[in-house]
Amino acid sequence: MKIYRYVIDHDMGFAPNPFHGVCTLATCKPVIRRMAKVGDFVLGFGSAKSKIRYKMIYWIQVEQIMDFDSYWIDPRFDRKKPVLNGSHLKFHGDNIYHTDQSGQIMQEPSFHSMPDGSVNPKNFKTDTGSTNRVLLGTTFGYYGKHAISVPDHLSAIVAFGRPSRSKHSDVLRDGVINWLLNETQRGFCGEPSGWARIKK
Repeated sequence: MKIYRYVIDHDMGFAPNPFHGVCTLATCKPVIRRMAKVGDFVLGFGSAKSKIRYKMIYWIQVEQIMDFDSYWIDPRFDRKKPVLNGSHLKFHGDNIYHTDQSGQIMQEPSFHSMPDGSVNPKNFKTDTGSTNRVLLGTTFGYYGKHAISVPDHLSAIVAFGRPSRSKHSDVLRDGVINWLLNETQRGFCGEPSGWARIKK
């Protein structure tokens, strides 16, 4: 069992998408999506330039891993498909990739496409270039603008800088997991911090 941790540049409710009772990581962080296994934990922290720097925005225990097409066709996740003229919650749906009849990966108009809905090559390459995996879990805590501080004795888990990290001592790993599962509030606990900066 591993803990993956990283800094979230844009906390918009897109990556991760913490809505409808299931937290999903379907875009961005290709290394984590490629490497994580069922049972692992993923933690996201505020960036140094944000008001919630070094605080934990969310955590998830990976309970299921799907590919893009399985995620796209599963009726449970229709509500995670983006609606461009919808609310923040609908606009930031992360169920955006699937293959067409020729086997080509399609990027749906979304937060990761260009403003006119056309494909954003940079995001497309990051999201699909090395993996088609989607991480899912119902055991999670998403705090958004109410991001929480990590206890001092576990502060070594806090992520800073761009690379994701997964190597930690067994003592730190076990302490963090115990704290997450037994001392933090679960579920959706606060709207994304980035929503306050944009109108919808």
